[in-house]
Parts: sequence; C-alpha cells; structure tokens
Amino acid sequence: MTEPMLITGSYLLKKEHDLHSSPLEMAIAGMEGAAARFATDAIKDANTRLKYQSKIKEMSRLVEAEVLAGKVTAKDGVAYCQEMRNNIMNEHRKFTSAQGVAVAQYIKLNGPTLQTTLDKYAHSLYKKNFDLLTDVEKSKVHYLILKKSGVDNAKVTRGTKRMNVTGKVAWIVTAAFAASEIYKADNKTKEAGRQGIILGGGAAGGALAGLSVSMLCGPAAPICAIAVVVAGGIAGGILGDYVADSLDEELEEFLTWDVQ
Repeated sequence: MTEPMLITGSYLLKKEHDLHSSPLEMAIAGMEGAAARFATDAIKDANTRLKYQSKIKEMSRLVEAEVLAGKVTAKDGVAYCQEMRNNIMNEHRKFTSAQGVAVAQYIKLNGPTLQTTLDKYAHSLYKKNFDLLTDVEKSKVHYLILKKSGVDNAKVTRGTKRMNVTGKVAWIVTAAFAASEIYKADNKTKEAGRQGIILGGGAAGGALAGLSVSMLCGPAAPICAIAVVVAGGIAGGILGDYVADSLDEELEEFLTWDVQ
C-alpha cells in the first residue's frame, strides 16, 4: 500500500487535509466496485433467464400433453398457460437485478392478458380479431398458442447470454486490477484484504442503490436504473477504499493471528 499523501488546496478554512488514498487510487477503487456489481448482476441475470426459459418450456409441454390426452380442453389449456407464464415471469423478475428488471419492463411492462394473446395469434393466422373467427379457426389459434407458450423471446435470451459473457470478462478485468494493486504493494497479504473490502463495498453499494431504482427512476427506465446502480457501485468501492485505509491497524493485527 502506498504511503498516505498530504495535499494542500482550497479546502474549507484553508486547512490541510490528509488523504489516505490518492485520487487515482480512489478512481480505481470506484471502477473496481462498479465492475464487481455489474459482473455479479450480469451473470446472475443470465442464470435467472435460463431458469425462466426452462420453466415455461416445461409448463407448456405438460399442458399440451394434458390437452392431447383429452384431460383438458384446448381453450382451458390456453387460459392456464397464459396465467402460468405471467406468474413465472413475475417470480423470476424478483430474482433479477434492478437494472435487469428495468430492461425487461421496457420490453414488456406486464404480462399480456389472455384476450391480447388470442388476438395476437388470430391476426398472425387470419388477420382479424379472435372473436371474429369461426370455431374451427379459434381451435387452430388455441393449439398454436399452446405450442408458442413455451417459446421465449429469442432476442432477449441472446442478449442475456452476451451479458453473461460480458459479466465474466468484467470479473477478469476487475481481478486483473486487484492483482496489479496486490503485486505493487509491499505487504501483499494486507493489500489482498484491502482489495476484498473494496470489491465487497462496490457490490454492496450497487445492491443498495438498486433498492432505490423504482423510487428514483420509476418502471421501464433502464438507462436511469443502470446509472443509479453504477453510481452506487462506484460510491461503494470508494467507501470500501476509505474503510480499508481506516482499518489499516486492524488489518495489520489480523495478519498476526494464527487462524487454523
């Protein structure tokens, strides 16, 4: 760890202020904190999307089998699939990051109603609303919806997979920065502890900021949500840097413990 810097300037009452970390070190800490939060969320959201994809496919397969076996009518099967798909979507959004939810809401704020889905597929087949179809046409629409109920938005899934890769790359870059700081430090073990506090602070800061996204940004505002979470990650990383420096003596003491 570098020695504390003494910087003079136009501060309140023109006093000298002792900075434990240089502006560059604080900038690096902020970057590491934001990257840690972004990487964690990107990987988590990708895994959540895969679980959602798996659940709707399983649900669709089971309902379609019940309809083909004559245990449930196609009309009732469609109504059940519609309700379950919306429920599965809402449940998985609970495990998605604040910015991930904002992006999802921007694409689709709420799950469609049954009538909306019926009209959508009626237009795709017959270019008219569902209520204007014959019974035979309605039956074809029902079976088409049953097959489509297990199909996710391919564009969103591809984007989520790319985010998963990006998140892993972000962790590699973050680890490289942390490793560089540890390599340059005289006391590498203590610097490793300091880096852990910075990364933890950034992840926690971004998570706390995410809790305020709905209040600050409202629904379906991905750019605002991302900005809030990134700002929280940066602030958390810088705060983690300050806390690590303020606990310098405690870290020194901890390193003397013989923990088995």
